[in-house]
Amino acid sequence: MYPKRQPAFILHGMQRQDAPLNSVPISRRPPFWSSTVRWFASGLNSLVHFMLLLVASPFSRRVAWAIYRHWGRYTCRIFGITLSLRDDNRHGPDPGPHLYVWLNQSSLTEAVAFAQLLPRWRTIGNIEYALMPLLGWALVLTGNIVIVRQWKWQAKRAVERAATRLMRGENWLISVEGARSPDGRLLPYKKGPVVMALRSQATIIPMFVHGARDVMPHGEWRVRPGHITVHLLEAMPTRGLTYEDRSAVLERLRALAEHEIGQRPGRRAAHAAPSR
Repeated sequence: MYPKRQPAFILHGMQRQDAPLNSVPISRRPPFWSSTVRWFASGLNSLVHFMLLLVASPFSRRVAWAIYRHWGRYTCRIFGITLSLRDDNRHGPDPGPHLYVWLNQSSLTEAVAFAQLLPRWRTIGNIEYALMPLLGWALVLTGNIVIVRQWKWQAKRAVERAATRLMRGENWLISVEGARSPDGRLLPYKKGPVVMALRSQATIIPMFVHGARDVMPHGEWRVRPGHITVHLLEAMPTRGLTYEDRSAVLERLRALAEHEIGQRPGRRAAHAAPSR
């Protein structure tokens, strides 16, 4: 089910407390040896949880998801990452299914945040991520779909399969950019997520992530202790809309993302590339 409206909060292990949006400062680049020790601890944590996931996934998707969330919770503890959720939907959106559309993809830490803050979801991941040891392999074990972006026909069929499962009531999460931005600027938006929502007549929940790029910038292996906020914007029902409305819906999503970038404290809006 869709989460009820609640104030922003910090999750650190099992603790929870009120906190305003973007209130936690981001620390400087951590030292080499402390980062190495944290990654070693994270590797042990990942190995243990992956083995549990490997055993549980053939028998229970629910148990597999619980293991995946527990894995992410301890990963946040190891790296000193806190999380909060901001929800603009006072009474929740229309009844499901729901498609969470990720408006700005910039860091590998975002997937961990989504698993902690959102109801159980499925996603479409690219083959490069799926081949990543342990974390990428977990993508397959938890019932997600893997695509090869260079194979257009395979990617199209994957979206069709995901749309069918979305129509059956599963919650799905998908990036509208399709790749991580190296500098925080919005990449060209893909129409696949919008077509997927229109085909299944699902309610779109736009999401914007604050702070993930500061915690783990693109191309950087040292994870900075810091805070990530997932902002759920106002839901966009698609019931009654058709394939002809895809461009209008896509432009509305991009306008929401550009507005969020402009709202970042002390930062100027990024120059955005056009949608395609």
